[in-house]
Amino acid sequence: MKFLLGFGIGIGLGMIFAPESGAETRRKLRESFADLARIPEEKMQAAADALEQKAGDLGSRIGRQAAQAAVENVRKDVLGDKTA
Repeated sequence: MKFLLGFGIGIGLGMIFAPESGAETRRKLRESFADLARIPEEKMQAAADALEQKAGDLGSRIGRQAAQAAVENVRKDVLGDKTA
């Protein structure tokens, strides 16, 4: 809440003391708001990328363990290897 109040005051003061035209100031404000709107999207994308990496690591580990277990079963059941 305090952030929004400070943000609003900052915008108001900026508009009063701005050395640029109103149209230019409004354009810059639109760009600033667009940048602020992209922040949550960027954070969500970073979190999704991290989760995708972790899921890939987990999947490869599980796949490797399953393959090793299959090889051990083949050695034991088909080849009669007693050490497996």
